[in-house]
Amino acid sequence: MAYIKNTDKMLQAVLLNERLMKFGNYNVSDIPKIDQALDSGNYVINVVAQIIKRTNEDASDKELWKEVNEYLKRNV
Repeated sequence: MAYIKNTDKMLQAVLLNERLMKFGNYNVSDIPKIDQALDSGNYVINVVAQIIKRTNEDASDKELWKEVNEYLKRNV
């Protein structure tokens, strides 16, 4: 059995939310691993991955908000 990283499990758990799937216009088969999600062109998948990754790296709320905000300004 393949080892699944905790960050990948968290990403799946969040992205499986039906409302988020509808809002982000993706389906279950579109949910990647965290490293792939960070390069995703889908801004919902990408932002969720950024939040999980940076939280796991102990980024402050202020740092996290700034990074996500900048990403969204550039891409949405």
